Amino acid sequence: MPLSRPSRASRVAAFVLLVAAASVGCCPLSAAAAPAGAEPTPAAPPAEIGSTPTNASDDAREPGIVELYPNPTTEGNRGEYLVVALPEPGNWSLSDGYHDARIPANASGRVVLSTAPNRTASIRDGFRRDAESAGPNATDGPAIRRLTDHFPLSASGDRIELRRNGTAVDVAAYDRAREGYRWRADWDEWRPRGYEPRSAKPVRDAAVTPFVLPDSPAVPVEPLRAAEDRLFVAGYTLTSERVADALVAAADRGVRVRVLLEGSPVGGFPARSARLLDRLTAAGVEVRILDGEVERFRFHHPKYAVADDDAVVLTENWKRSGTGGRSNRGWGVRVEGGGGGGNATEAGRNATVADELAALFRGDFGARDARSWREFRADTELHDGGRANGSYPTRFDAPPAPATAEVTVLTAPGNAADRIVARIDAADERVLALAPRVGGPDDRIVRALRRAADRGVDVHLLLSDAWYDREANRNLSESLADEPIAVDLAAGRGRYGKVHAKGLVVDDTAVVGSLNWNPSAETTNREVLLAVENESVAEFYARAYAADWRGGGVHLPLGLLAGFGVALAGAGAVARRWVAFG
Repeated sequence: MPLSRPSRASRVAAFVLLVAAASVGCCPLSAAAAPAGAEPTPAAPPAEIGSTPTNASDDAREPGIVELYPNPTTEGNRGEYLVVALPEPGNWSLSDGYHDARIPANASGRVVLSTAPNRTASIRDGFRRDAESAGPNATDGPAIRRLTDHFPLSASGDRIELRRNGTAVDVAAYDRAREGYRWRADWDEWRPRGYEPRSAKPVRDAAVTPFVLPDSPAVPVEPLRAAEDRLFVAGYTLTSERVADALVAAADRGVRVRVLLEGSPVGGFPARSARLLDRLTAAGVEVRILDGEVERFRFHHPKYAVADDDAVVLTENWKRSGTGGRSNRGWGVRVEGGGGGGNATEAGRNATVADELAALFRGDFGARDARSWREFRADTELHDGGRANGSYPTRFDAPPAPATAEVTVLTAPGNAADRIVARIDAADERVLALAPRVGGPDDRIVRALRRAADRGVDVHLLLSDAWYDREANRNLSESLADEPIAVDLAAGRGRYGKVHAKGLVVDDTAVVGSLNWNPSAETTNREVLLAVENESVAEFYARAYAADWRGGGVHLPLGLLAGFGVALAGAGAVARRWVAFG
C-alpha cells in the first residue's frame, strides 16, 4: 500500500505508516537449500516506509501526532502511548472511529498520552537508558499525561485522528506494528527499542591496509594478537580456533576482551562456536549474544574488530572459511590511527576509526537484547556443521606500506545503503561491484548501478557461482542482459572456493563491509562497512576484481581484455556491450 498525504489546504495532514511484520524480517535459506552457517538471504521487499512527517515542530506551533508506541512487550500492552503536539490548551481529543478520548484541557506543547502513566513512565525510562548507551542523540521526551477515557492503540493497525473542537487536524494511520517498535515523526520510520542511527563522519589521515582473502589470512588476526588495552570482536559467527587463541591470549595478558555475536544464524547456533565461547568465558572474556526480547536487528551481521587504536572491517566471518583463508573470496581493511574528522572523543582528541567502531560496539553490547553467553547457552539448541579445509595460493599481497586515506564508518540500519547509492550516483568513470547475490534487478543499489551504466559509467557486477546462489544469479544476469551493465558469475578455479565479499570500487573510492544487497539487510540487519577514499586502495581492489572477473569464465575481445586487466576503467561502451557468459 503506497504512502499518501492529502494537501495541507484541506487542514488535515495525513500520513500512512506501514509496517508489515512478516515482511520486514529476513527469510533465511531453508536447511535443505543452504549449508549450515550460510548467511541470511533476501526476503520479499518490505512495505515501503517513509512519508512526509507532520510539520509539528519541537515548540508545537502546528498540531500533530508525533510519536506512536502501540505494541509494548508488556502483558496486555499496558503502557502503550502516543505523543501529540498541541500549540495551546484547548478542546483537544482523539478518535479511532470506535473510541473517543478527551485530552486534558490544560495540556499544551508536546504531551505523552497514556491510560497507564506509571507503566508508560517505566517504558520511557527504558528508552532513555537504551538510547544513552547507543549514542549522544537521546532525548528525555515530554511529560506523561493520563487519558481518563478508554483509548486502546491496536497493534494490528489503526487510524487515529487528533481533533480540535471536534474537527480532525491530523491523522496517523498504520498497518501492523511490530512488538517493541515505535514511530516518531522526526524519524519517519518505525524503530525498535534502543536503536539509534549513527551519523557518518569521515576520519582523515587514517593509515589503511587493504587485503583480500583467502590470500592474506594473517592480516585480520595480527591486531588481535598485538592488543594491549581493549579488544572488541563483533561478528555473525565465531568458529575459528586461531581467533579464539588470540582472544584468550589477550585476556591472559590483562587486555579487556569482549565478543558480540548473532544468536540465530542460519542453520542454527554452531556447536563448535559454543565450545570456543565456553573456553573464552572461562578465560575471562565477556561474551554476549544478540538474542534478547525485543531484538533491534533481524540479524547481527557485521564482521569487525577493535584492537587498541587499530580497526579491522571484513566481509568475512570469524571462521576457517572466512578469516582463516580456507575458502571464501573476501575483502577486508585494516585501519590504524587517523582522527581528522572533527568528531571529538571524551579525551578531547578527534575520534579514530577504532573509536567510532568502539562506540558502536559498546552501544550494541550494552543493549537489552544482548544476553550473556551463560544465559543464552542454557536454553539454546546447538547444531553441528561442516568445516572448510581448502588451501589456496597467495596472489594479492597487501601493499607493503599503509596508504593514507579518508575513511567513513557506515552502518545499517541507517546510512549505509543511502551512502552507497549516493556514491554510485556520483560516479564518473567506473563502478566495480562484487557480491554473493543481490535482491534482484529492482534492489535500490542495483538500480543505482543501472543508472550509472545508462549515463556511460563503466559498470560491472560480479556475483557468486556457489550452487545455492547460481540459479538466482543467472536469472538476474539474464534480466539485465539488454542493459548496458556487465554481469557475470565468478568461478574460483583453484584461487578460492566461493565469492562471499561485499565490495565496491567507485572511481577512487572502495567500500568494504558486511552488507548484503537486499532490503532486509539494508533496513533490519546490523551491518558495518568502511568507505575508503584513496586511489591506491581502490586500485588494489580493482586488480583483484579484474583477476576474479577473468577467472569467472567471461569472454572478452582480446584488446579489451588487456585494458580490463590493468584497471577496468576507461573501457567505455565496448566493455558494457560485449560481455558474454561462459
